[in-house]
Amino acid sequence: MYSRTRIGSMGKAGHVHENTPIDLAAWVAVDERALPESQRELFLRRKRGIQRYLQGASAAELRDACGFGLPHIYRLITERCLKQHPDGTLYGWRGALPHQRVKAYARSTPPSIGKWGGGAVGALQWVFESPEGKGLEAKFRSHILDTPGLLETPRRPRLTLVRWFLKELQQRGFERRGEWPFNVEKRGYVSIPRFVDKVLDENPPRQRAILGGKDAQRKSRAGDGTNRPSLHIFDRVECDAHKLDARMLVLVPSPHGGEEARMIHRLWVVVIIEVVSRAVLGYHLSLRRECSAEDVLRAIKHALTQWAPRELQFSGTAYVEAAGLPSGRSPRYLGACWNEFSVDGALANICARVERPMTEVVGARVLKPQNPHSYSSRRSLDDRPFIESFFGRLAKGGFHRISTTTGSSPKDKQRIDPDAAAKATRFQLEYAEELLDTLIANYNATPHSGLGYRSPLDQLDFLASVSAAPIRVADAGEVKRMVGIRKLCTLLGGVHTGRRPYFNFANARYSAEWLCLRTDLIGKNLWLHIENEDDARYASVSTTQGIFLGAVRAAPPWHQTPHTLYMRQAIRALDKRRLLHLSGSCDAVEELVRYAESSPGKKLPPHPAYLEARRVLQSHAESLAGQSMVALAKSAAPNRASSPASDLGKPAPIEPEAIEPSASLPPLRMAQQW
Repeated sequence: MYSRTRIGSMGKAGHVHENTPIDLAAWVAVDERALPESQRELFLRRKRGIQRYLQGASAAELRDACGFGLPHIYRLITERCLKQHPDGTLYGWRGALPHQRVKAYARSTPPSIGKWGGGAVGALQWVFESPEGKGLEAKFRSHILDTPGLLETPRRPRLTLVRWFLKELQQRGFERRGEWPFNVEKRGYVSIPRFVDKVLDENPPRQRAILGGKDAQRKSRAGDGTNRPSLHIFDRVECDAHKLDARMLVLVPSPHGGEEARMIHRLWVVVIIEVVSRAVLGYHLSLRRECSAEDVLRAIKHALTQWAPRELQFSGTAYVEAAGLPSGRSPRYLGACWNEFSVDGALANICARVERPMTEVVGARVLKPQNPHSYSSRRSLDDRPFIESFFGRLAKGGFHRISTTTGSSPKDKQRIDPDAAAKATRFQLEYAEELLDTLIANYNATPHSGLGYRSPLDQLDFLASVSAAPIRVADAGEVKRMVGIRKLCTLLGGVHTGRRPYFNFANARYSAEWLCLRTDLIGKNLWLHIENEDDARYASVSTTQGIFLGAVRAAPPWHQTPHTLYMRQAIRALDKRRLLHLSGSCDAVEELVRYAESSPGKKLPPHPAYLEARRVLQSHAESLAGQSMVALAKSAAPNRASSPASDLGKPAPIEPEAIEPSASLPPLRMAQQW
């Protein structure tokens, strides 16, 4: 009779022996239904045998139940099921699976290579365990996992690792003695890379760093989205910049008559999207080569001000039904504030010029990777999934479908000479602005698969109707002035110098008539604030106690045409390079326009300040006329059917001389004039 003490058997008192306790409930389960029929039947027999064995069945009862004897079941438990798995747990029921190897092959004799190359099974492990290979395995593992030098790529090719290993074997005399792998055809090129893969599989963090790089490391720190916080509408927005995948041009007057087409650089668009409803709240098309803090503030201001559809030149039916932005859909969304502003680590997003109005005007905190306590410190694209998904949709559903697209990369098949296509079709900057506005507005009115096929605007309306919390609204006056620049300046001049009181601010001199009567302010520090970011001619003055004193105006040559501080900075830079000349009797903006339109531009694109000047002058002309330039062009040319197709809707160049600079003044807080 089988007299060996049963492992895990029940004692007389009904307790498991303390020396060998077995808890079948803690064993790792297997999916027995996934096995083939023959293997499933064998596994079930083994499973019944183990269960009956631990219940104390006799040898005859065990054989009747599963067909196995006591020694077979005992070895099955001790030599397979109770062995440790590479994952750190017991094999459990996995040890009872047919054809499941629980012990790696161990070679007991030296490799003897046959006539046809056989007999080298387990040769690599034999090399590691041989006296000549002592310490080689640990050294090879360390070489596979160590951090490469500064000039070396993180990922070493397999051939490099194989060569390193063979060189180590040569130094230990394996080649001189004619031992494996120098006595086989491939010299271990199959076994050695398999060992490399095994080492990497055993070290997932280093495997991600070596094979995937920093992107894989960041992505591994991100979750699967199941533990995301439950957000309400306007709890969080995401903001990022995207470079438009299209080439475009502008038409400038030619010195020989007519107009010339000038190619411009690729532009950036800054977008703000609401996380819960996926609705785009606002955007800004940056005309500079790189995005700045002012572009981010302009996008925020656009999200907080009322949106209105454009007077389109390329189509009259481009906007779909109910298209638009939330601020143009309902008054309750006008100036709606959010609580969190999620951005990447770009300096334009996290600088003090953006964070201060974000806190004071919007009342939101900035989620930035520089904060070690923020989830965004891992710097993963999954931190802002909704804005990244929207940019993909904007590209594939918009600019990748026109002939001027540059594609997502130089190897993109959709990229077919975009420069030539832009010149042939005369795809202008104004058309790109209108196309971008219609794409974003139509996106907000398109059913979204992630919202139960509601559109983002419909989802926003639904969530706003069921939300108990009111929507915070920003102060309209603060929103209007949030992009402007503030600086503490000293009032100079006065009777001691014989000069009219003035401020030096942003490469210009500001003064006013009422300052001549306020001699008590000479030498004091006062706040200057350019409230209208598109018109730096005027600035408001206030004391350090917050009392508004009045408005000042820039001295020549900055006093005539509206301009931005970026335009002024670019004009000053061109003046220092002697590319244009400024004097007290000229108009600085007019000099910029004349320089940009007269300089040869067949190879180099126009200066970004010139593009911004066109936008500012067009906006100023529309404010004076009371209607858009498109409407003026349509009213001036009613017989459009007789015009060539290429000239339909062509935006006419705006001449600075046609704008009367003193026709209207920007609305500023006006204090009592002294």
